[in-house]
Amino acid sequence: MRSTRSFIRKMLALSRRGVDHKAVAANVYDNGGLSGRYLIMTVISAAIATLGLMLGSPAVVIGAMLVSPMMGPIVALGFSLTLLDWDELKRALAAVGIGLAVALFVALLLTWVSPLKEPTAEILARTRPNFFDLLIAVFSGVAGAYAVVRQRGETIIGVAIATALMPPIATIGFGMGTGDWRIAGGAFFLFMTNLVAIALAATLTAGFFGFRPRLGERPAPWQGIAVLLVFAILAAPLVVSLRSIGLESQATAETRIAVADIFSGADSRVTLLEVRSDHNETTVSALISTRTLITDAQSRLQERLNAALHTPVKVTLDQIVVADPRAASRAVQASPVSPPSAAETLRSRLVDAVPFATDAVMTDDTGTKAIVLLRPDAGLDLASAYALEKGLQGRFDGVAIWVTPPLAALDTVDLGDPDAVQRAAWALGRWRARPRVSFCRPEPAPEVAEGTVAPPGAQARFVAALTTMGVALAAADGPDCDRRDRNLARIALS
Repeated sequence: MRSTRSFIRKMLALSRRGVDHKAVAANVYDNGGLSGRYLIMTVISAAIATLGLMLGSPAVVIGAMLVSPMMGPIVALGFSLTLLDWDELKRALAAVGIGLAVALFVALLLTWVSPLKEPTAEILARTRPNFFDLLIAVFSGVAGAYAVVRQRGETIIGVAIATALMPPIATIGFGMGTGDWRIAGGAFFLFMTNLVAIALAATLTAGFFGFRPRLGERPAPWQGIAVLLVFAILAAPLVVSLRSIGLESQATAETRIAVADIFSGADSRVTLLEVRSDHNETTVSALISTRTLITDAQSRLQERLNAALHTPVKVTLDQIVVADPRAASRAVQASPVSPPSAAETLRSRLVDAVPFATDAVMTDDTGTKAIVLLRPDAGLDLASAYALEKGLQGRFDGVAIWVTPPLAALDTVDLGDPDAVQRAAWALGRWRARPRVSFCRPEPAPEVAEGTVAPPGAQARFVAALTTMGVALAAADGPDCDRRDRNLARIALS
């Protein structure tokens, strides 16, 4: 024990060699208060960070970090805690608070005047802090304090601290400016976590290099205990958040494996998969493009995920019968349809406008296309779903909206009913189906005077409606006609 203590003392003495405590403390306090330069650089940094986040440009966000002045007051806050210098502590807190208010005002102003209101991936990445974010903040604080003590690379190390502080502040302003308090709240949690972690890490680093309170040779024992307690309080919710993210990743992998087994031999593809873990419950929503329906697919997937994840799982699995599942999957995934980060405003309006249960509401990057996938329990038949699409298209001018109804029975179509023909063609098109059709005694084209063009017959009109919706008929024969069938089409999905 004595030799170990002696070795530790020697290492501490070696690490503290050449440290001028008075000069370092004076330098820290000089750079830790309010100044004109600090406020101007805060305005510039906040403006660049906000614009970079709204554009989704990591390079622009990094540019904001390069000019951020937030390292000074944060490190001063940590050193004042180590030295128990309450006057400097108040001065550093005032600088941090006023800098935060200025940066928030700039972010709010730019958000209000900007036409870019949709949250980008850069913004959403700062709304769900986890334990790794805490570790990043700790190492940033250690690096900042070390750079100040050794008086080396303060500017470069300041980038690490700005990484943890300025983008979250800009994200808070964006969330408040757009009225999205989920974004603002998540970013504020990340900011406070980083602020406290950096300050406390700087406090411990300053203590390591021999900085002591002026009132005595040794710091009070409660200092170390308080620091560890704050770290534990911060770490607890962040560890839970990290566990949720890890559980979502595991659920995604397990779902893909289970779907491959359940639909083995059915030639299917996962077209849409969304996994969310909140409050000890995992929600999995999957859309499968398949040639063959598997009636018990959802219950089997539920059992597989419950066994694999050892946590409550709520599964929703819908199937779309298509001729080529690979092509259908590529069509949805390769189209400019994106998660809510791309066109949140349009998506929110659509969610509010559709009062029925949906599996997904997807929009493209430009906000001119949207797909609404109805759930089987939406309570709408084909006629109602078709009317819903027409109503949405009339309400949202300039937006191409597709409503995809859940798979339903479509055995016969009255060829003499134009509305029924149009609805059937629409449903088959939305399902991306390739039906087998038998035409049962269709009405022929009417006779017209010689020299005039005869209008198409009932069969030709139905085929034309299918072609307009992009539906191609299968080469195989359709269902057998009944002897009482007249001017009717019998349909079977391939």
